[in-house]
Amino acid sequence: MPDIDLIAAQEANHAGPSKGKPAKSAKAWNIRASPAVGRSRNPIRATLATLTTVKPTTTKSLINLGIGDPTHYPLHPPPPAATSSVRDAVISERANGYVPGAGMVSAREAVAEYHSRWDGVKYGIDDIVLTHGVGQALDLVFSILFPHQLAERSNILLPRPGFALYATLLANLNVEVRYYDCLEEQGWEVDLDMLESLCDDDTRAIMITNPSNPCGSNFTESHLRDILDIAEANRVPIIADEIYGHMTWTRPFIPLAALSTSVPILTLSGLSKRFLLPGWRFGWVALHDPLGVAAPIKEGLGVWANRFFGPCSLTQASLPDILQTESQWFDDVLAKVRANADVIYSAINETPGLSCSKPEGALYILVRIDQTAFPQFVDEVDFCTTLLREEAVFVMPGLCFETPGYFRVVIASPADIMHEVGERLKEFSSRHCRQLF
Repeated sequence: MPDIDLIAAQEANHAGPSKGKPAKSAKAWNIRASPAVGRSRNPIRATLATLTTVKPTTTKSLINLGIGDPTHYPLHPPPPAATSSVRDAVISERANGYVPGAGMVSAREAVAEYHSRWDGVKYGIDDIVLTHGVGQALDLVFSILFPHQLAERSNILLPRPGFALYATLLANLNVEVRYYDCLEEQGWEVDLDMLESLCDDDTRAIMITNPSNPCGSNFTESHLRDILDIAEANRVPIIADEIYGHMTWTRPFIPLAALSTSVPILTLSGLSKRFLLPGWRFGWVALHDPLGVAAPIKEGLGVWANRFFGPCSLTQASLPDILQTESQWFDDVLAKVRANADVIYSAINETPGLSCSKPEGALYILVRIDQTAFPQFVDEVDFCTTLLREEAVFVMPGLCFETPGYFRVVIASPADIMHEVGERLKEFSSRHCRQLF
């Protein structure tokens, strides 16, 4: 018996088009990415991807000082409470569920208590939103403060040198970025006249990074008050990136919110740097609003927080214990960072063609390349690429921080590694530096 289905299929394949119905032309796939993708490339990650393809020609072991990760080698064991409290949270099986968008009440209370104890600033729990690291905190704050440029004109003032992620995240909103300079000859303080001149009616926020990535600076109280005066005169809130807060050694760190009696301050902090837990991706935003003029920001924080369910519930449950870490543990970490800073600072300033300001905080030194001493290199990217190839030392070019002619060194590795880096920089300079007399 013939296969009726097969015969029908064959007839359909040989049949011409149905009468009265035109044949459909093939339609192309309409898959396109938003233009924001092209604008939002992180230059640090892009540079990493490029430089990591460079193959060293030396047998020396690779030393990676490109990313500010204090666990890479590592610098110091994490706080004991971090390990024990998370282990207990896992074993208890009571921290496995969803959490409020802004974070558990107990975790937000712990953040408020932490800032009260260390910064002398009082926060209510509704002033605090927990985030997936400071990266998400930035994204959240930017999304609240800045309309898309097609809807309304706005601008933000960013530091130069500065952290590349700021502009990367803002690119999605197509916000106008205006850079103010930080002056090396003044210990990387803000050019106050320039900051003032950049403010106008469309300025929605000023970003202050203190202590600084990549400069390693720590602003004085007097300088911070000058910045606050400019913000107050222009009625502009400040986003204070203080992820390196209290990681200073020449003088105490001063939280910006502790000085403000009028200007709203959005403080960003977390566990990544001071607590040596970058991979845990845990941060927060704390709003200090002395005059009660930032109610729309507070409302926005609550709304945006509920777009997600907050950072990891296990870390939130552990946060009260983690934030009670003893001062001695912080002192031990800071002693190692300061010793590393001294080693690299001395080595660089003994190396022909290189110079730097002495760092006072954070995990970085920004090094100036004297182009006249290294005429064979086109720019700092060429310099860093050759350094990686010949000495197996990976540092980040200043291009990533809006600062051509410099490179950044991370000082978060054990002391023996920092000594070795100093020696390799001297060897590199001895081969390539043109002695100037």
